[in-house]
Amino acid sequence: EDAALLADLNEKKLLEILRDRYREHRIYTYVGDILIAVNPFQDLPLYSPEVSDKFGSQPLGSLPPHIFAVTDRAYNSLQGNPGKLSQNHVVVISGDSGAG
Repeated sequence: EDAALLADLNEKKLLEILRDRYREHRIYTYVGDILIAVNPFQDLPLYSPEVSDKFGSQPLGSLPPHIFAVTDRAYNSLQGNPGKLSQNHVVVISGDSGAG
């Protein structure tokens, strides 16, 4: 589920992984702390309240890659520990306009 764990990760191998996962309707792939999403060009049942609840408060990587896991982790990190300052965070969303 995390391409960064491969011993020999290169551009060709990553593209093969993304292609294979896309064909299996697994549009999200982790590469370390990065989540890659490939537009499926169709509706997939990935965004229901039940799916959201499944990813809430689970350690990143304990479930398949999903945007809900990343956003839950970011939100919880922003909460920080009571009485302590939390670290700065950045979320980068990149892609072609209108691509999904």
